Amino acid sequence: MGIMSRWNWGNMRRWRLPMALFVLVIISIFVVRHILEKRAQQRREVGYQYALRLYSEALKPGATRLDVEEYLHARNVPLRQMCCVDIKEFRKGVWDDLTKIGEEDVPWFCSQNNVYVAFQFSGNRHDEQTWHAEAGDTLKAVTIYHWLEGCL
Repeated sequence: MGIMSRWNWGNMRRWRLPMALFVLVIISIFVVRHILEKRAQQRREVGYQYALRLYSEALKPGATRLDVEEYLHARNVPLRQMCCVDIKEFRKGVWDDLTKIGEEDVPWFCSQNNVYVAFQFSGNRHDEQTWHAEAGDTLKAVTIYHWLEGCL
């Protein structure tokens, strides 16, 4: 029994340094990957802010929906409409316009993580059952909007 335990202890000592180096390499890979992902995120964010600035300079609050949509269509910028970029405005019944400017990493429970410039409008309230996008709606804000889509 003494020889066997001495043999096991000798083998364990021999593997300590390679195992420690292996663990150190694995940890280093994760740290470098995290740093590279963080830098990529910062570069994407700079791009989002640049797009926001361009749209904000061209389309000022007070512009009509017609003006905004004509501007976007003239530049072949696709857009979609949705309610409630600002959740406090849910009861107003006025659609907001979105144009996609990027994508982010997707969590496992969603199929898309898109980034949009959101053109938020105010307009006349109609009945509570119907949402409207009328040419005379007024642009009240231009913002960045992150939207997880296709989630479970």
